[in-house]
Amino acid sequence: MAGTEYSRPAFYLYFNDLHGLMETLLDEVKGGIVEGARIWLTNEGDAIASLQESLKALVDVGYECGGILKSVSDAAPSDARLEHVWETFLGSFDEVVSARIAHDQAKGITPEFDPLSMAHALNRMGAGVLIQAFGTTQKADKDVVLETITRIWISTLYPFNLNKARGV
Repeated sequence: MAGTEYSRPAFYLYFNDLHGLMETLLDEVKGGIVEGARIWLTNEGDAIASLQESLKALVDVGYECGGILKSVSDAAPSDARLEHVWETFLGSFDEVVSARIAHDQAKGITPEFDPLSMAHALNRMGAGVLIQAFGTTQKADKDVVLETITRIWISTLYPFNLNKARGV
């Protein structure tokens, strides 16, 4: 609060404690991710093109909010309440990504594997990459991060269509 124009009591007018602030910040991050990923998560359009668009939005949000993600991720292991908030945040993406994977498996465009386990792995990998790339003052190149994440997601979910993903 010292770095703002507001008083400490003003903080407590909106938040009960630091956990409340972190939850609010994560909700805002989640909203940005969900909005950006909506096209892929709702099965609209071409699977690969919509995934690429969604991952670009994810990287944009990660670039802007990497410090928040890093702060919560770093603090979660030593604070049970914050750990629950962080796991709930990540878990909410597991459900929707798993549903999309199952949808694509039913269409025969994604290989057979456990959708929830794969969603969990892809989401944790993505979060880790975003935190490492954008969670410090020395941010990584957004295009390199996007290319890396996109290559992993597409080669995992749509290996039968790699030439299409490469524009061949």
